[in-house]
Amino acid sequence: MVKNTLEDYKAAIQLKYEREKRGSHSSFLLNPSRAKLRKLCGELFKNEANADDLKSFSAFFQFDFLPNCSNKLKEQTDRFRPIETFFKGETDLTDIEAVNIAAILVDFNPRPYLKFSRTESLKKESSLVDSNENSVVHQVTVEDKRAIIDNREDESIIQSSFLVKKQMRSLQTQQIIPAMLLILVLGGFGYWYFSKKPCMQWQKDHYEVVECETEEVGIVNLYSKLPINQNMLGFKKIEVSDTTTFFKHNKPVLWYCKNGDRLDFFNGPGFHPENDKTLKPITQYMINKYVK
Repeated sequence: MVKNTLEDYKAAIQLKYEREKRGSHSSFLLNPSRAKLRKLCGELFKNEANADDLKSFSAFFQFDFLPNCSNKLKEQTDRFRPIETFFKGETDLTDIEAVNIAAILVDFNPRPYLKFSRTESLKKESSLVDSNENSVVHQVTVEDKRAIIDNREDESIIQSSFLVKKQMRSLQTQQIIPAMLLILVLGGFGYWYFSKKPCMQWQKDHYEVVECETEEVGIVNLYSKLPINQNMLGFKKIEVSDTTTFFKHNKPVLWYCKNGDRLDFFNGPGFHPENDKTLKPITQYMINKYVK
């Protein structure tokens, strides 16, 4: 079972860029610059912005998009530089909000990353769109996968039922009862096996593996169960002090999010499990203000 990670998200966006740079927005994307990407961003939000995209805009630029905010957006031209070099393959993007803006510029879906990370791929494969276009990643959501499994199980049940009926016509009376018992045992085992699907759930400072279908007894856990993601099982909340290592090779190794009047720290990027806010890479300013 393949899970979608932040690296999957960025790789899929880059593949979509390779296709879109020769599409209807090629004048902006074929040879991208900060100014061109800023102009494209303004045009897209002016014409067809949805609620998720508006949230991504506000999170990245720290102000809401309005039809008359073009001058304010023009002042943010330099913020498109990491996205420009990301599209050109020169640098990587570490800011999740910048990655979400990149997804909007090439119209990649599903977006934003939170929505992408909560889907799972049955398989990822490259296929030619036509003889002149690059390959794109085809994704199958959790619901699609379950539908495929259900269809296969239905076909299997129909075939098994036909074979059982055919065999039962030729069986003597004393052979029918053992055969029926065997079917019941196998059916019960199959139901038990397929009902034990693993999920994960946030537990205070880390994710734990739980059964998806198990009903909670006693104290109610406030956090919902998510499809299990092996990459997120190592995701933890970290208690920090002034002796904690925050950077390695001048790059942040911890991410933070404001939770009330304090900062919560984590050992990887993503979203705060308790409030769904985007985690940000730690900075020396935040260390000085909240830790030291």
